[in-house]
Formats: sequence, structure tokens, C-alpha cells
Amino acid sequence: MDSVLAQARVRKYWGDKPCDSDLSDRDRLSREYFLDIERWRYELQPHILEIISRIDWRGKRVLEIGSGVGTDARNIIGRGGVYTGINVDRGSTEATSQALRVFSLAGAALQCDATSLDFPDSTFDVVYSFGVLHHIPEVEKAVAEIRRVLKPGGELLVMLYNRASINYVVEIMFMRKLGLSVLSVPGAVSLLQRIGFPREKLERHKQLRRQQKRMTDEEWLSRNTDGPDNPYSRVYSAAEAAELLGAFQIIDNKVDFFDHRHWGVLGRVLPRNLRRALGRLWGWHRIVHAKKV
Repeated sequence: MDSVLAQARVRKYWGDKPCDSDLSDRDRLSREYFLDIERWRYELQPHILEIISRIDWRGKRVLEIGSGVGTDARNIIGRGGVYTGINVDRGSTEATSQALRVFSLAGAALQCDATSLDFPDSTFDVVYSFGVLHHIPEVEKAVAEIRRVLKPGGELLVMLYNRASINYVVEIMFMRKLGLSVLSVPGAVSLLQRIGFPREKLERHKQLRRQQKRMTDEEWLSRNTDGPDNPYSRVYSAAEAAELLGAFQIIDNKVDFFDHRHWGVLGRVLPRNLRRALGRLWGWHRIVHAKKV
């Protein structure tokens, strides 16, 4: 897919459904809505708060690339960060701006393309981006821009989807391909729904299967990360992440997060300690902490 077209599709997709915006059914963009999302986000992914705790944010000028509905933004500001967040789409930008207003927090949310940042060189002490770079078709340009706007010695904290994960190797590239082949069997969708899988997504995958019989591995990956209509995602091994961020000094390159929701009833009965152990061995989130040298 042409990178310009891909970026336009990415912008529209996330503009229509900012990250985590579906986690609450409270009044949209209300205080209760944001608090509900925050609770669900950190309850499911407690490692996010652990990751954020690695940085001393006090007085640091911070750029967040891809702020979603502003949940991590509020946390970073609460820890003393001087915050600017950017999103390629209007929907996420407006959601974050409203979150900052609702909680009376200082900070700015701007609509801006990460491949062409409108900031001078060496502006920020920290760049934070959780689960966004793997959705950028021209990610190398974004990384170059991150390096440009970071001060010497500045820190980079990012999450990328992990290639060597249960989610990718077992679920996406094996189980879901097998499952797709049986969705057309009468009663299959209802059966899968009963054991814990969302009917709406199953029906949409079934519809897309009828429309497009053959898909590349890249197309299949994109459709199985952030919803069946997600236009673009990529995954990274440890070596691929290190290569992408080769202009930085890598401090840490580890994984976390086993998403038990993908395993229906079985996932719900797994002990929390086992979920965490699986995440730290073969987790879906590759967390890279790096420094500009």
C-alpha cells in the first residue's frame, strides 16, 4: 500500500475511534468517562504505570506521540512533566484536550504528523509513545524526527508490538487463521461468542473474509491487532526494534503483557501471577527505553 494512502487511512481510523475510547459507556468526554477508561486501562495493563515510573518527569519537557484520550498524559502531568501531546488525527487530539480541561491540567494537545514535527531541534527532555510507532507507515521518518527534537541525553520510552509473542505467533498467525476458516460454518459465530469472543468482531471478520479471499501476512496482522478494520500495524523482534532505534543508546528492550481476554473462558480463569509471567516471557508489548547520545 502506498504510504501516503496508508497514513490517510490511519488518520481516519484513529480519528473515528481514539485508542481506549471504547472502554467506557459513560457520557463521552465527561470526567466519569475519563476515570472509567483510566481504571480499565491500568487494571488490564498495570505494567504501563510501572513503565512510566522509570522516568523522573519532574520539570521535564515531554512530548507524547499518540495520546489517545489522554490517560497517560494526565499521569505524566501529575508526576511533574511539562506536557505536549500530538496525534495525527483530530478525534484523539480533541479527546486529550478535553481531558486536560476537565481535570484542570496544564498541557497542550496538538494535531501533528510524527513524521514532520513542528518543533525546533532539541526541544524535549523526554519523548514517550505507547503503542503508536508500529501504526506509522513511514516510521523511520518519525524516529528521525524524535531524535531531532530530543535534547542530547534526552530519553525515549516507546512500546512496539512484539513479534516473538504469544499474541503474534500463536494467536494471530495460527489460531485466528484456523478460526477464520470455520466462521462460515453455521453456528460457529454463536459458539465462539458463548465462550467469550466478541460477536461484532467475529461477524466483521467473516464479512471481510467474503470480500477478500486472499490477504498478505501484513494485511492479516493489521486486521488482527486493533480491530478488523485497522489499516496498518507492524511487529518488531528485539533485533528489529534495536535496528529501528539504532541512532539511540538502548538502555532496555524487554517485553510484557499477556492479554488474557483473547483466550475467552480459559483466559479469565488463569491466575494473575501466571498472566504476568507469560507477559514477561512472551508478551505482546515490547518496551524500549533509550537515550539520545
